[in-house]
Amino acid sequence: MTGGVTAGSTAAAPGAEGRPGDASGEGVPAGAAPQAPPAADAYAALLEDGTDAVIRTDATGAIVAANAAARRLLGRDQAELRRAGLGGVLDPADERWGPALVERAATGWFRGELRARRPDGSTVTVDLTSTLTGDGGAVALLRTASDGAPALQSADDLRRAAEAVIDTLESVSDAYFAVDEDWTITYMNRNAELVARVDRFELVGRGFWDVFPSTRGTVFEERYRRVMSTGEPEEFEGRHEASDLWVEVRAYPLPGGGLASYSRDVTERHVAQREREELLARERAARAAAEAAQRELTAQATHDNVTGLLNRWGLLRELRATTPGSGGVVLMFLDLDRFKLINDTFGHVAGDQVLAAVAERLRRLVGPDDLLARFGGDEFVVVLRSASVRRAEDLARRLVAAAEDPIPVGHTLLPLTTSIGLAAADDASAVDTLLREADAALHRVKAEGRDGFAWFDEALHRRDVVRVETERDLRRSLRTGDALTLHFQPAFALDSTEITHIEALARWDSPGRGPVPPAEFIPVAEESGLILAVGERVLACAVRQVALWPDAASARVWVNVSPRQLAVPGLADTLLRHLDAWHVAPGRLGIEVTESTMDDGRLVAQLEEVRRLGVAVAIDDFGTGYSSLSRLAGAPVDVIKIDRSFVAAGCTPKGRALLEGIVTLAHAIGAYVIAEGIETPQQLDAIAAVGADAAAGFLLARPQPATAVSWRSAYPLPRSGGATVAPAGPR
Repeated sequence: MTGGVTAGSTAAAPGAEGRPGDASGEGVPAGAAPQAPPAADAYAALLEDGTDAVIRTDATGAIVAANAAARRLLGRDQAELRRAGLGGVLDPADERWGPALVERAATGWFRGELRARRPDGSTVTVDLTSTLTGDGGAVALLRTASDGAPALQSADDLRRAAEAVIDTLESVSDAYFAVDEDWTITYMNRNAELVARVDRFELVGRGFWDVFPSTRGTVFEERYRRVMSTGEPEEFEGRHEASDLWVEVRAYPLPGGGLASYSRDVTERHVAQREREELLARERAARAAAEAAQRELTAQATHDNVTGLLNRWGLLRELRATTPGSGGVVLMFLDLDRFKLINDTFGHVAGDQVLAAVAERLRRLVGPDDLLARFGGDEFVVVLRSASVRRAEDLARRLVAAAEDPIPVGHTLLPLTTSIGLAAADDASAVDTLLREADAALHRVKAEGRDGFAWFDEALHRRDVVRVETERDLRRSLRTGDALTLHFQPAFALDSTEITHIEALARWDSPGRGPVPPAEFIPVAEESGLILAVGERVLACAVRQVALWPDAASARVWVNVSPRQLAVPGLADTLLRHLDAWHVAPGRLGIEVTESTMDDGRLVAQLEEVRRLGVAVAIDDFGTGYSSLSRLAGAPVDVIKIDRSFVAAGCTPKGRALLEGIVTLAHAIGAYVIAEGIETPQQLDAIAAVGADAAAGFLLARPQPATAVSWRSAYPLPRSGGATVAPAGPR
């Protein structure tokens, strides 16, 4: 039912004693045709299926329904009977009609013989039994003498039969209405009236579509018309917009034509369903919002906010999520050369602009299936999946070339270069190994001059491992103070064969590895900063040993001082502290520095303080560095030590010329000359011939512990200028 008329109330009609057994609207077994409720059965039995002619009138006397037998008896269809009314059916010539109606009104029923009129003017005598019904209307049963049907025992039988139908229709909790084949409303129960908020007696006899136009074009019209056309019952649900109700409808065809409809209000169920759907929608929205928030948090946690690339954690997360055995990978570790200078000069904002620009260049060069990340600072990582060596090297070349294009920052174009280390593995799950190997290869590129790329190799890895182990063990030895010692190598004066200079050389006996050559541990100490502690210990031990060599009062002990030591203010004070502690005269100590030291004014100032203290200064390995003649001329230098490479080449004309030039230059600035690395008699003769002042090397004396130092040369010494003299005896 629709439009309020078909929307059934869930409450029983006033005065009803609950719902009849089958009027609850319970579901129909699958595959079975819906069964009509008892009210429909009673209605059909009385009005449609019976052989007696039955007419129903409303309280005004208007005919609202006539069954098939009545229509045949009176020769009119349903519509014609409604239009004719009671007055058009009775024979006006039959004077018995008036008293009969009066009697029925007075007693509630009437039974007697009367004459009815057909449309063609003919009449038929009928045995009429009529009774008033509870709704103010009346039911009349008409029989002719030829019907042959047994007569009702009394009018009470008719009244009871009619009232049974009415009671059934009124007692059901559903809203009920019936229409004939012309869509004229023939009946509407109390619940339908209450729900529709109408006067049902005004609606009975009127066209359904005229009374309820809002049902047109809806599921109600579609299903009702289907019942009319197919003669099959329909069950469906629909929403009536005007009354804002959801109803469950069961529509049945009536045997004589037309249909009956039962409707119940299921709005609460739909409201509950809608609330559940809204709740589910809110839950889905909340879940989606939470997932979006989680994705945002994950993105923030896994991506760099300057470049938008994956960060270190995001890259590791992606790589560790890679399925093992999914194919080989190449990892490229990129570092922007001298990026710290950009930050220090132009500020971190400019530095971030450079990083963002570099990231954009990398995006354009890296493939869509590859990973790109900013690993930290000015370091980037590219991971190539299933890449060949050729493809990896081609990309590395393009990355190096792309980095050379200046990057605009404000009105400035900043030049940039990059260094790249590459490592390959059969499985991306070996990410830690890949990163370590690529980083090691990157450091190799930087050590070899930057602005290029290199592959990792095992020898390189082993060297780095040794360096790490060396630093760790050296640090431990400096802490315990029992593994770092000194060996001493004397230099002999070529004019007197006396020991005039002794170089203190650091020696380290690692508890775990045994003796470690200075060429291995000194560079590690320089890089790690441990050279300050090593230099302090060497200085302390050397001064102490000078104090223990009273017989060598004329010899000066030399200690190497690294640029990092020299850069620390107060070197002269440190030297004086150690000299005073052992009561050693400053003239018995000298420090050796590199040639490049003379190019730094701050370091030269430190050396001048040292010389004012009385400690001598020497340039070690002279000739391997570079310093201008003007700087050397004014440098605070007492001794120049010629590097062994020039000594080794001194037997050739060109080499002899170089030696001669160095000696001449040194003497010109007032420096004493010591030639180091003498290993053959020919080398000894060559340096003597060019006028060197002293010589040192394995040919003359090897480095030894202090207690084993030999005070005489192991080989006869030539006098400066070429004459040979016998070795000096023990002092």
